[in-house]
Amino acid sequence: MGEWVSNNILLPIMYLLVDVGLAVGFAILALALLDKLADKAYPNIYHSIKSSHEYIDQYQAETTSSAIAGFTTSLKTRPLIVAKFEEFIRNKLLTIYSKRLINELDTFIWKNGKPQAQRSYNDDLIMACAIGCWVRDTALIENQRDLEYKKAFLNCIITNNTKLDTRIPGMKKPNQTEAFEKMVDEKKKMKQFLWLLKG
Repeated sequence: MGEWVSNNILLPIMYLLVDVGLAVGFAILALALLDKLADKAYPNIYHSIKSSHEYIDQYQAETTSSAIAGFTTSLKTRPLIVAKFEEFIRNKLLTIYSKRLINELDTFIWKNGKPQAQRSYNDDLIMACAIGCWVRDTALIENQRDLEYKKAFLNCIITNNTKLDTRIPGMKKPNQTEAFEKMVDEKKKMKQFLWLLKG
């Protein structure tokens, strides 16, 4: 997780964020940043369904009216992401090097059944890290699983070179050169679309 301390975000910083791919926890700039990322055709924007907050693939989100870009932190999602963050820490899946994040964790408490920072303290880094854990566990793992499914599917495709003579007795043998030329044409077509098979 990257840290940056300032209240002034300039346009060059936005370009840096696009290139590096960091998540920003500033609600005011979130929509502008998402628009910039979309303009630059950034391929890793997190999308979810509006009511269920369920992850949806970016390409599906472009055609789904109920999909929203970015992660919405609400009363419904906040306990989920904090629980995911706690799970990552408990299972030692996350190593924290940031002193600022550790300081925020020292003042992060349960108050009235809700995880939050103590009075006059912040929990911005905790929530940013918790969202990062949530996105990793939902979007990135799901994309990896989809990639493994595609590879397994492609590995199951086989070719068969058995020749079957379906001619009726007395039928003439087909022109071998014509069949060979057709095979060469089909191989050329396959090479044009070979990029679809790479994974």
